[in-house]
Amino acid sequence: MKSFTLEKLAELLGGTPLGSFDLEIQFLQDSKTCSQDSICYVKDQKFIEHLNPNAGAVITTEEISQKISNIKNFVIVQDPYLSYAVCSGLFLKTYKDQNENIETIFGENVVIGENTVINPNCKIGDNVVIHDNVSIYSCTEIGNNTIIHSGSVIGSDGFGYAPQNNSWVKIEHLGGVKIGNNVEIGAKTAVDRGALGNTIIEDGVKLDNHVHVAHNCHIGENTAIAGQSGMAGSVRIGKNCQIAGQVGIVGHIEIADNVVVYAKTLVTKSLKEPGIYSGVMPIQKHSDSLKFIAKIKK
Repeated sequence: MKSFTLEKLAELLGGTPLGSFDLEIQFLQDSKTCSQDSICYVKDQKFIEHLNPNAGAVITTEEISQKISNIKNFVIVQDPYLSYAVCSGLFLKTYKDQNENIETIFGENVVIGENTVINPNCKIGDNVVIHDNVSIYSCTEIGNNTIIHSGSVIGSDGFGYAPQNNSWVKIEHLGGVKIGNNVEIGAKTAVDRGALGNTIIEDGVKLDNHVHVAHNCHIGENTAIAGQSGMAGSVRIGKNCQIAGQVGIVGHIEIADNVVVYAKTLVTKSLKEPGIYSGVMPIQKHSDSLKFIAKIKK
């Protein structure tokens, strides 16, 4: 397994090491779960309160490092998010090497359709049905009695890039996907793996055709999501929710248990209480629509 000293990692990131220069860093992890042999990044102050005090080292700015009292090892950089993107590429080979050396485990009575590809280091439960032309990437766990319909992709890269000089640096996704028992995933649905950590779909969840679940989302038990709905990264949806068709959910928000969201609604903030939510105007003449919007602005 390839590792980097704190000093070498700082050099590769164009940063400055602080602390134990010879500290061996073996993994890149998120700030909440970062362990003593790993490094994480903190891009602003709101990350500090969730930072694991056992983290081996942190990529951050000099200003933020001075506000972190329980960590002694840092890589000081100008842009922590960009440095995180570069760092993810450095640890990609370790991620791939680990996966290639672990065989996929299949439960009993598993049915796999034609032209379906299941990569190494997956775990498929009992009585799982995977239809034709499905792609399942490494680090995916699928619980018992789950059905995945044709054309779906489980565990592909999420959509993550850091801007640099009018171009983009790809954020390599080093996490996985965990799917519970009795889940059904419709045709041509995409479930991205976590950037760091896992994308989680709990027991009993039902996803329609053409649903997009972005990296590090967490969908609670028995929630149902209808076709063409999509969520950005790190959304957390509670239990027993109903998300109608063509709903858009922005990233890093939470939806409480027992929430119903009507079709075509754009969810831009956390929904902290159970209830029925909607945000769609019925069709009308464009001139009438402009008048309505003008009234709202007043």
